Amino acid sequence: MSVSDLNVVVLAYSRANTFEKVIKACERYLEKVKVVMDFSADDIIAEEQEKIMDMIINLDIPHVVFRRDHNHGLVQSVLTTITQELYMSDHIVLLEDDCVPREGFFEFMASSLEHYRHDDSVTSVCGTRTSCPFNPWGWATWRDKWEYRHLSQDEIMDIPSLDDSLRLFLQDNTVEGSIWSLSWLASQYANNRKCIFPKRTLVDNIGFDSSGVHSGGRGYTKWLLSQVEKE
Repeated sequence: MSVSDLNVVVLAYSRANTFEKVIKACERYLEKVKVVMDFSADDIIAEEQEKIMDMIINLDIPHVVFRRDHNHGLVQSVLTTITQELYMSDHIVLLEDDCVPREGFFEFMASSLEHYRHDDSVTSVCGTRTSCPFNPWGWATWRDKWEYRHLSQDEIMDIPSLDDSLRLFLQDNTVEGSIWSLSWLASQYANNRKCIFPKRTLVDNIGFDSSGVHSGGRGYTKWLLSQVEKE
């Protein structure tokens, strides 16, 4: 698989400033890109979305934009996008609007998606190196390996092979309802699956300024950030 074959989708919503950095990186490294935008919840977000649309219209590469006609919310927007894209393509490379791909990210995605296509032990390819078996900050999966099911916190705690640090975190914290990726991470522990990581992190997460739904200073995102391997 070459970079030109990748089905790259960027999720956009309310942060024109971070989205600009993500989409400019895509423009630099890709020949085409797709953007999915959830419906705005208020007028302020609607204004930000018009700024985002202006950026997209002026891209120098072919692009497709899908704008939802009602608000899904973060979790449903992510999951619906994955499901819809995997209906049309055998894989998806997903970037949220605060995950800026570095040089080499897309080449790593293309080679890994090809190499591990038939390896049943591998369910994801991630651009951010973590000690846990999944990170949602720039990642990919295949149609026939995406079997997502929401798991309650109690169900996750019952997984025998769950990482000790995650178990300790869950014992003392309630995970935010806006988190989707914990269930996918937990399923990796439960099913003895793994993710492929690059030798060094290939994504810059620029969303820890409290401008988004999640903050690196609290909750599950803080725990996930603690799992990122130092460069």
